[in-house]
Amino acid sequence: SSCTASIANLNTVSTEKCQTIVFMRHGIAQHNIARTDVMRDPEMFDPPLVMKGKNQVLEAGERLRIWYHTTQAGEQIELVISSPLTRCLQTTALAFLPGERYFQGLPEPPNFACMDIVREAFGQSYPDRRRRKDLLESTWPMFQFDPSMPNNDESWKLEERETIQDVTSRVNRFLQWLCQTRWETNIVVVSHGVWIECCLHACSPQALASGDRVKNADLFVVECISINGQFQRFQNVRRLE
Repeated sequence: SSCTASIANLNTVSTEKCQTIVFMRHGIAQHNIARTDVMRDPEMFDPPLVMKGKNQVLEAGERLRIWYHTTQAGEQIELVISSPLTRCLQTTALAFLPGERYFQGLPEPPNFACMDIVREAFGQSYPDRRRRKDLLESTWPMFQFDPSMPNNDESWKLEERETIQDVTSRVNRFLQWLCQTRWETNIVVVSHGVWIECCLHACSPQALASGDRVKNADLFVVECISINGQFQRFQNVRRLE
């Protein structure tokens, strides 16, 4: 990557790595336009995108392609990591629509991965309960599912919800895993409002102005800096308009 550098530090050489990460929130789903009391309704289990949400993420995917083409010469997205909730899997499939690449002359599609660690804050709210892994794997064969993901959603509890601290802890574990184990330098993470807000508040507090929220289909670009596999900081954080 153009922003990888070696830093001489007292007789030891440490390697600084820069990974460009785009955080993308899913499009509008059924629960986003429903009354708040439906969150406790089992009928609102893992809701899909509505038509407006599908159009939103098609447009966001195009905006991301144009941004890469015009500002990131020679670079292309290598890895897309999605939450296992249906609204995020649908967002990923639409934003990175297979077949578009034929016409753009791009050599390889990105790898698609699905991980529990980037899912929304879970518990109490039925829209944040995921489906069985075997069902997801058969429905979404383009994704490589995290081998450690249990088949049933063992994390979701009707009587208990994750706290902001819990979600921030997951964000930190995810970033540490990404910096230590992934070689890709152009990555997209398709996640949720609370998860992305926790990530930005923890790593780049100035990214969200006072009271600002991450909206459906928003795109935030960050440069994620690590040294010897240890996460250090975000820099050059901006919302793609």
